[in-house]
Amino acid sequence: MKNFVLTLVIVVFTFLACSGDNNYPTPEYAIEANAKFMNEENFDGVMSTIHPESPSYKMTETLVKKIFDTYDLNYKIEKISLVEQKDKEAKVEFIQVTTKIKGPDFKNNRTYGVHTLKLDGDSWKIFSTEVTDLKFL
Repeated sequence: MKNFVLTLVIVVFTFLACSGDNNYPTPEYAIEANAKFMNEENFDGVMSTIHPESPSYKMTETLVKKIFDTYDLNYKIEKISLVEQKDKEAKVEFIQVTTKIKGPDFKNNRTYGVHTLKLDGDSWKIFSTEVTDLKFL
């Protein structure tokens, strides 16, 4: 159960981070950039993909640092599909596969969910993430 909770927390907050100087002109681009930065263990990059007003911003900072200190993981986006876009908010369905390269116990998984993104100026940023299904590989 502990591994399940840790995996779920990692997956949920992997996509949450905060503002930076990077520009993400589409919701899909922000999600792809987030996965790229997670793979590179680029903390500032990850945080630049997250909306600064996300209610999970501070927790995300802490969690991303802990993930980078504990694991070497690989993140692969298998699917991104824009479901809805209105003015300054978008919903995007995604499928992400997360696998361990090194580190302590971790259950490789395929996560299905919906990201809600909001505009931060002219840049799309991840505001929240809802995991709809999690399958261990």
